[in-house]
Amino acid sequence: MTVLERSVVIQATPETIDAFTADARRWPEWYPGVEQVEPDDQFPKVGGQAKVVYKAVGAHFHITFTSVEYDYCHSLAYQMDGMITGLMRYTLTPEGSATRVTGVYDYQVPGGGLGKALDKLLLERMNAENLEKALANMKAMIEAG
Repeated sequence: MTVLERSVVIQATPETIDAFTADARRWPEWYPGVEQVEPDDQFPKVGGQAKVVYKAVGAHFHITFTSVEYDYCHSLAYQMDGMITGLMRYTLTPEGSATRVTGVYDYQVPGGGLGKALDKLLLERMNAENLEKALANMKAMIEAG
């Protein structure tokens, strides 16, 4: 598995950030590569699902995100199944009047050795850049109001 972790400090309350990150329909606005999201009526509550189309290295990855943890204003975690499997987690940590948002993307590309090679050669770098850009976009959008 590949584990990517990045953080950003946002001048906003955990409540504001939670509302932003939990709204799956808005993910394409701020997470590079996310082209389409269709959450069910339960998402982000535990057990709720969102069907996601993620584009990377010219390919479309169809992934189901199932909410496995939702601790309001503290953390969100989604199990990913489909063309990419793993776990995506966000934690919110108050820091004075701001909040540190940490994103952890722990994933695996199917396909055995070929999938691992594709990940190391292309996907890992792109996924790391997309996570960094997503956090920067989140910060800019939330701080702009």
